[in-house]
Amino acid sequence: GDNVKAGDIIAEIETDKATMEVEAVDEGKITHLLEDNANKLIPVNSVIAIIDGDDNEIIENKNNKVKKFDEDKKTSAIEESNKILNTNVIQNNKPQNSDDRLRASPFVKKIAKENNLDLSKFNGTGPEGRIIKRDIDSNNVINTDSNNKIDGEASIPSTMRRVIAKRTLEAKQQIPHFYLTVESNVDKLINLRKKINESNLVKVSFNDLIVKAIGLAMKKNPNTNVYWQDDKIYHLNDIDVSVAVAIDEGLITPIIKKADTKGINTISNEIKYLAKLAKNNSLTPEQYTGGSITVSNLGMFGISEFAAIISPPQASILAVGRIIKKPIVVEDEVVVGNALKSTLSADHRVLDGAVAGKLLKDFNDIIEDPFEIWMKSNDMEVI
Repeated sequence: GDNVKAGDIIAEIETDKATMEVEAVDEGKITHLLEDNANKLIPVNSVIAIIDGDDNEIIENKNNKVKKFDEDKKTSAIEESNKILNTNVIQNNKPQNSDDRLRASPFVKKIAKENNLDLSKFNGTGPEGRIIKRDIDSNNVINTDSNNKIDGEASIPSTMRRVIAKRTLEAKQQIPHFYLTVESNVDKLINLRKKINESNLVKVSFNDLIVKAIGLAMKKNPNTNVYWQDDKIYHLNDIDVSVAVAIDEGLITPIIKKADTKGINTISNEIKYLAKLAKNNSLTPEQYTGGSITVSNLGMFGISEFAAIISPPQASILAVGRIIKKPIVVEDEVVVGNALKSTLSADHRVLDGAVAGKLLKDFNDIIEDPFEIWMKSNDMEVI
């Protein structure tokens, strides 16, 4: 029943990636809230409310005519009364098979209540078909070990967490993952970063260099810039690298578009800017939708190596660990060097082992001898 003007904020829509404000596009009265459950998942492009500028106007929504607000309230009340009446009739006439009518001892009913069991699904073997404890024990449904009970409080997950849970489960179940790991000597990469930061106003991170390197590697392997959807293989024109950013509610992956063509300063600035937007839930869909590959870096947490779950519709994700000092062989001599492990998760529907292996090899070559990163960065001074 609220009156709104064009531009007024009337709702907030939360996705797994961001929270966005919805503005009224016209002036009028909100006559219907079609979706008013804040914890309900709603499909994209669903109608959530109706604004009626004229009380006498008839609104068409999905071929169903909805009349003015006052009349609709009366109709809803009548329908609700009929619904309640019909429900009562049905309930009064249905067989009495609830727990309180089942032949079971109070002890068995107590056990059933504690274990959320439906006694109507058990066949009783006691006198006159009475359900006894043995009947429940034989189904292996009772948790007799009190130590196995959850000692804690349940909480309702955020919309983002629920969507992440749903999508990661689907990705793991539907995408045939395979994994390739390479260990790189990153002594030269460390020196390059040091020189860049000594002569540069922009301070670049190792992750900035990784994003640039995987972009250049994908450019050399255009057959990896693909994804599988609806039983078709889609070939992408641009190399857009998603960067995993941890936020309070979960994880979000803003995109560095055309990463292979951008200088390291530009990439570094964009990652910082997008990460800030992500932490403020201010990313727009264009800033996180799509992407050719994702870079997920847990090195700052001391993680040596890990395998990540692919983010559909992408066909791969690169998991980067921490840099570790260890003995390595350089020109047939054992020296102390800096080693970095990177694991590529790939979708076997579109990428075979040799194809993904070539991508990872080229990535390894670039970060071991990162001269190409500097040469392909047109926004840097000579160092």
